[in-house]
Amino acid sequence: MSEINTTEIPETGSGNESATLEPYRLPFDSTATVASATVLLPPASFGICANLLTAYVILRTPKLRTIFNFFIVSLCISDFISATLTPLFLYRRTWGFDHWTISGFLCKFFWAGDTATSISTSFHILCFSLLRLFSIMWPHHYKVIKLFHAKACIFVIWIIAIGTGFVPFMIWTDAHKVDRSVDRMVRPSCSISKYWIPQFRLFARVGYPILFYIPLGVIIMCSLGVTGVIIMRRNERVKGKTNDKKCTEAQRQRKENQAVLQLALIVGSYMFGYIPLTAFHMYVTSTKAVTYEDHVFNWWFGMAEYMCLRLSESLNPVFYNIASSTMRNETFSVLRKMCGISPKAKYKDNSTKNLQVSAITTSAGVKSSKT
Repeated sequence: MSEINTTEIPETGSGNESATLEPYRLPFDSTATVASATVLLPPASFGICANLLTAYVILRTPKLRTIFNFFIVSLCISDFISATLTPLFLYRRTWGFDHWTISGFLCKFFWAGDTATSISTSFHILCFSLLRLFSIMWPHHYKVIKLFHAKACIFVIWIIAIGTGFVPFMIWTDAHKVDRSVDRMVRPSCSISKYWIPQFRLFARVGYPILFYIPLGVIIMCSLGVTGVIIMRRNERVKGKTNDKKCTEAQRQRKENQAVLQLALIVGSYMFGYIPLTAFHMYVTSTKAVTYEDHVFNWWFGMAEYMCLRLSESLNPVFYNIASSTMRNETFSVLRKMCGISPKAKYKDNSTKNLQVSAITTSAGVKSSKT
């Protein structure tokens, strides 16, 4: 998404002299274009591959088909779609800034898809956090929740994302060649239509708090609640522990640590990507760029927030694997198969070498004892 700024480049002139427009300049240069492509495209490529791999690993592994992991699969799909839209964002903010030469449908699809996946991610993480808190506080009641309920919740999330993000932005956006001698607004050619700017402003001021900041507040409270409940339960177990085996307690703590780590990484990644995004849009819809420097700042602000978003979404699969040893092992297993590496043969070769070394050592020891 991009800034909506309706302020023209100021006119110059004094006294009775006729006012003349300042020569139009793009708010970026070729160096900025190359730098942006260098920073954006590698994480996007990694995000496409990593999210597909993570979703595949979860769906093919029966022991990974849990309620939480189904939410992760849906998150991977959302992040995958976002990553595939990165080239369109880069084109829109650089080469197609003044003239969007490719399909107008792609302009609309970029805005709609980017907004819908952002809303989808927000509500996925909200539900994930609430579910984690529920499972920690009421573990016996949590068993009532089945995969069907998780799938139904995910379906509702995507309906909300499509209804509040995809459909409106398919209507509000358009692409046309900008004649800067007539249209002096420094904004990309693929942008919100002038007729729908008031609706977009209202969406940014009202919709963003509802769709992003309120869920973010609930997510933070859930994360703190999960951590607090786990600490309290551990203290209770320490005080009332009688015949519990140490190994059982160690296993319980390991699972609790994994739950907290997974939630912390997902929430932290979400905050890193989406706080800059919403802050940018609320800023550009509530301020006016007057000077050329203001437009340059807005351009770099928009690029920076999108870079944070892409980095956040590309690292999510890494965080999923860090937090789950089972998922990590299965991912490595799939990667080894893709690369044609047979772990069994490798272990067999190593064990054979170890036996040979042991036999040689034993034989040498027997000989030395005889002598």
